Amino acid sequence: MSYDVSELGVYQWPTDATFGSVAVTHQIVGPPGKVGFVRDMGVDVTTAVVGTTSVPELLVGIASQDFTYGRYRLGSTAILGYPTGRWSARNEIITGNPPRVATDYAGHVVLDGGPLFATGISGGSFSTVASQGRIAASGRPIINVVNGAANVARVFLRDPIDPQIIVGQTVNVRGAAGATFGGPTASLGAGFAYNVTISALLSSANNPANPNWIELTGTTFGGTYTGGGVVDIIPVVSTKIGVGTPAGGGVLFVEVEWLGKWQP
Repeated sequence: MSYDVSELGVYQWPTDATFGSVAVTHQIVGPPGKVGFVRDMGVDVTTAVVGTTSVPELLVGIASQDFTYGRYRLGSTAILGYPTGRWSARNEIITGNPPRVATDYAGHVVLDGGPLFATGISGGSFSTVASQGRIAASGRPIINVVNGAANVARVFLRDPIDPQIIVGQTVNVRGAAGATFGGPTASLGAGFAYNVTISALLSSANNPANPNWIELTGTTFGGTYTGGGVVDIIPVVSTKIGVGTPAGGGVLFVEVEWLGKWQP
């Protein structure tokens, strides 16, 4: 008997000197086949964090300014930002086991995927409890690409779509031979579509006759799909600027635990 070993990924970026007053964005791609949970997040503050009405925040979500996966408001109160030093969400006054939260003021810390909800197979049992903010696995095999609604690219997936994958989720599509993804940016082209969001989706749990597809915002479809390719789920790390003479700079970091079987 063997057991899958979790992987702990610590993601850190070069100094964001003005993250408190100018929103920044970074992206993470997890190992194929593994789901993820944000276990910690924080900042090595080099310029004191300020927001006299509302402090800046560090967010991890399905897109910029979203905090589906994790949230850390960078202050000891909602209006008193942190001074220089290293500040970590897991070191705050935490409740829950898991998901962990800090409730000394509203939304101070949310880790481990946030609230729980019941999920299951449509028409069957919904007794399984899951995290709303569980990061779905990347490396999802593609079986077809066609022209979808309003001429956007529709990508069919081999496997059922997790309930945590919703409209607005940022994804990368790569290696879809024969398919051309058109649009206004250099992130779209022959076989690939990077940093796009899901505009519509359908899961086999809801429609077995026409299963498992996503449509990609701002794309057009061309060519003829001949095979291959995968879809990666992209957690987006962003900062929400403070309100009221905002300031703050430093090195952001996020820690994600990846669970499940690695599938190259």
